[in-house]
This record gives sequence, C-alpha cells and structure tokens, in this order.
Amino acid sequence: MAWLQTTFPRILSNELPPGLSDDDLREPATRKINTPFTFVSATDAIAKDRAGRRDRPVSRHPGPSQVDDRQDPYEAILLGPGENKIDVEIDTRLPSAAIFTFHKEDHTLGNMLRTRLLKTPHVIFAAYKVPHPLTPNFLLRVQTDGEITPRAAVINASKALIGDLGILSREFTKEYELRKMANVANQQQNPE
Repeated sequence: MAWLQTTFPRILSNELPPGLSDDDLREPATRKINTPFTFVSATDAIAKDRAGRRDRPVSRHPGPSQVDDRQDPYEAILLGPGENKIDVEIDTRLPSAAIFTFHKEDHTLGNMLRTRLLKTPHVIFAAYKVPHPLTPNFLLRVQTDGEITPRAAVINASKALIGDLGILSREFTKEYELRKMANVANQQQNPE
C-alpha cells in the first residue's frame, strides 16, 4: 500500500488534477456549461483544413497542368519502324537451345507457348520470363533433343496454338448462338 501511495498519491487521496473541478466530473445533464460546445462534421473539418490551400491540388497524381509521362496505350501493341516481332539468339551453353525474344507481347502468349511446347515430345525444356513488368516483351528459352531445332519447335507450337484458339473461338460462338436462341424461345413462350 505504501508503494501505491508513493506512486499514485493524487488518485488515492481523491485529489483532482489542476484545472479540473467537481463540475467536470458530474453527468453531462447536470454539468454547468461554461463554454459553448460546437460539433464539427467531417466535411466541415475537411473544408476548413482545405480553406488555406485552394491553389494546391488535392492529389499528388499528375493533373492536366502537370507533366504526364505515361505511355500511349497503342505503344504496348504496335511495333515501331524497323522493329522485329521475334528475335532469336542461339544459346551456346546448351546443345539445341535458343532464346526467343517476343516484342510487344506479355504473359498471355508466353504461358500458352510454354505450355504447348512442353506437350511436344522433342522439347526437353521450355520456360519464359518477363524481364520487367513495364516493358511489353518476354524471353522464351527452348531446348530440344536435337531431332528438331528450337525454331521448328516454336513454329509447330505456334501453329498448334492457332488451331486450338480457332476451335475455342468456334465453340464459343456456337454456344453463344445456342444460348441466344434458347433465350428468344423462352421469351416467346413466357411473355411478361
């Protein structure tokens, strides 16, 4: 108890801190109000905070008067003058290996090609990587068993992929048209 009295003398002696009176401890309904209270809504507080800063933008993101260094959307798709779609580099560290650089393409084509190449019986290794997320290109590394070249493997995989996507497109269109006809038939039977 002596420790409590030395540590918290004001609490144990019921002594109020300086600046507080008994009126401050009463219930709000019985409290004597000496100073008027004002309630400020959040929007009022924001407006008051912004009052002296009208010339400064709300956001730090570029506005119409600031420099905009974004790429044009078509630059990620269209090739520049003299730019090749695919560059091939023979990998001398491994037999029958090559590194293909696909320009203006991303994970969509990279993953489809890699998956299709790995289904090919003569391909030993196929992997892709995107060097930087802001540049629209990827590197595809392919190693074959020597019966076909890596270039031939990529060409065959591309042709097979085009065939698969054609089948997907036809099946999707067929299902869409069937669904559309079924909806028309249902509307004719159940007019509301």
